[in-house]
Amino acid sequence: MASSLDECTFFLSKPVDPEALSTLRAGIASALEDGAKAVIVDIDGVGTLDSPAIGGLILALRAARERSAVLSLRVSRKNLLETLRITALDRVFPIVTPLAAFAPPQAASGERSPRKKAARPKRSRFVAAVAGALLLAGTLDGRRAAAQDAPVTPAEAIHNVLAQSDRISSYQATIGVDIHLRSFPYLAQHLDGTTYFKRPDNFEIVFRKVPSYATGFDKLYSDIDDPTSWERRFVLSVAGEKLVDGHRDMVVRLVQRVRGMIDHEDVAIDTSTWRIDSMEWHYYNGGFIAMSQEYQDVGGYSVLATQHATIRIPYVHAAADAVYSDYKTNVAIDDSVFTKAKHP
Repeated sequence: MASSLDECTFFLSKPVDPEALSTLRAGIASALEDGAKAVIVDIDGVGTLDSPAIGGLILALRAARERSAVLSLRVSRKNLLETLRITALDRVFPIVTPLAAFAPPQAASGERSPRKKAARPKRSRFVAAVAGALLLAGTLDGRRAAAQDAPVTPAEAIHNVLAQSDRISSYQATIGVDIHLRSFPYLAQHLDGTTYFKRPDNFEIVFRKVPSYATGFDKLYSDIDDPTSWERRFVLSVAGEKLVDGHRDMVVRLVQRVRGMIDHEDVAIDTSTWRIDSMEWHYYNGGFIAMSQEYQDVGGYSVLATQHATIRIPYVHAAADAVYSDYKTNVAIDDSVFTKAKHP
């Protein structure tokens, strides 16, 4: 292990067995306890990144984040970089080369470098569970609905999004979803169903005639996120900006108050219309789901028209496209429709 006052470097090499991973985590834990704010793990010596090694690195990453520290991977070998790219772990871990400077505090030769602010790693409503949004430096570019002296807070942004549909007490609509697996077994499936919404925070999708091999998909795509519950379920923060169709969106980051499989979610909001343009789900296991959506006008209400998702989770690479039609707004919906358990 090499270290300075603010940073520590660890080396992981073959054999990457439980003992080696335990030793690595213990060393990182000790360094964090001593106040290290930047941890580097050099993995060029591991040979290949298998599931145990990835699992051990993710546990170390979580430990670092709990201490408000940054853990990065130092790697130069092409096969390891390709594994990180394919598994989307390069979106979860900051990646540095052996000769690259790392920020916040990092030095290639052991000298202490100037402290810089750490750029923390990077899910609205889509028929998918859903990881990096583009972080752009600077302030919002003035596309807010009304000019304000003070920056819009995440809570204010969510309230403005909800205000766009505050006249809708309920709706139901037809939804069609086309799923295409880009990995084995390369299946294609079309699902038809009905989506329901009822204030204050009830969402549900009911699919019809789901084949047995697609039962996992219908559960996955029925897990709808509802912005009305975000302040209760997540810690909100501003994660910068994202360029969407020629304009800059405000990116609001959602971190679960009760930790689950998702590390964080990024929501891109057009502050000129207060619509959610896209969402990204980032999982601890390296999984990543990105979703974009478009809107339509129905009876004076702005409602979803289409959504597209790219799904990259361990062992699954897929694309999904949803089309919404036949909206009925402010209609009576029986509470028995909403059968799923409420979020904590």
